[in-house]
Amino acid sequence: MSIKKIILSTAPVRICDIGGWTDTWFYPKGAVFSFCVDLYSKVKLTENGLNKIRIFAENFEQSTEIINFKAVEYDGNLDLLKAAVKRMNIEKGLDINVSADAPPGCGTGTSASIAVALISALSKYNQVDLTNYEIAQLAHKLETEELNLESGVQDQFAASYGGINFMEIDYPDVNISRVKVNDKRIRELESQLILVFLSSRSSNEMHRAVIKNYKKKDQNTINSFEIMKNCAWEMKRAIKSDLTTIGEIMNKNWDAQKRLHPLMVNASITNAEKISKNNGALGFKCNGAGGGGSATILAEIGHENQIKEKLIEKGYTILPFKLCFKGVHSN
Repeated sequence: MSIKKIILSTAPVRICDIGGWTDTWFYPKGAVFSFCVDLYSKVKLTENGLNKIRIFAENFEQSTEIINFKAVEYDGNLDLLKAAVKRMNIEKGLDINVSADAPPGCGTGTSASIAVALISALSKYNQVDLTNYEIAQLAHKLETEELNLESGVQDQFAASYGGINFMEIDYPDVNISRVKVNDKRIRELESQLILVFLSSRSSNEMHRAVIKNYKKKDQNTINSFEIMKNCAWEMKRAIKSDLTTIGEIMNKNWDAQKRLHPLMVNASITNAEKISKNNGALGFKCNGAGGGGSATILAEIGHENQIKEKLIEKGYTILPFKLCFKGVHSN
């Protein structure tokens, strides 16, 4: 009896994406600063001895099969995973199990992280060496070329590289540099940053609305993009300075992001921000596109527990995390 080959792959997600929205085709020269955290996307590949690929996504309670390797069909059911199988030219029977620590619709780049983890696993299975850059690049192409979706580039690169990163973006090219901080600052950030889950959301409607404004050359939208890009540069310089400055940059970025479109905020977000600020938050920013998902809060030292308690009292969920300095890896 032959031994079935099993490959395990994990990739982190990112939070507090300062400069997010400027990593897109409609704002080609942007900048993003973000933190990777240990809410992992996980992939398990197992040879099944069958002439088909079975895909299971635990968090979404979805499954699908690929029977004709030569004609992979996209039907709205786990298409991103099917796209990875197609692009990696897999023509053997596999079971692909996918799960994520972050809740669906969290706004932390989970779908990109899953794609990165799957590409890494499939490349390991194919015995093909891909660099972190190539994995991130291919994960982005799955969305834009295979599925014709709107997609920035920051999430794929964060998941592939891990760590605290600053990205200069000349879409779709990314110049990514690791931001190094000492152990004391790492402990401080892990203690004072709070990740709160607001609600599951899809960003598609908001993407369309913001793009429409940008194409109309809406000055408010253009100004907001410029402010957010500059905030990424400011955060790169400020990350080793005092927490108050870091919080101010988060607030400035979020204020500009809110001006992109009314869909950016809702009652749940407004309430979470108010609770946080009233209980000692230095900074607040919705993760990803905004409009729901999750938010990153920077608490003043000594106020972190109070903020968490007040948010939990009002029905919000706190997602514990540690910063993650390792990118995607498979074994």
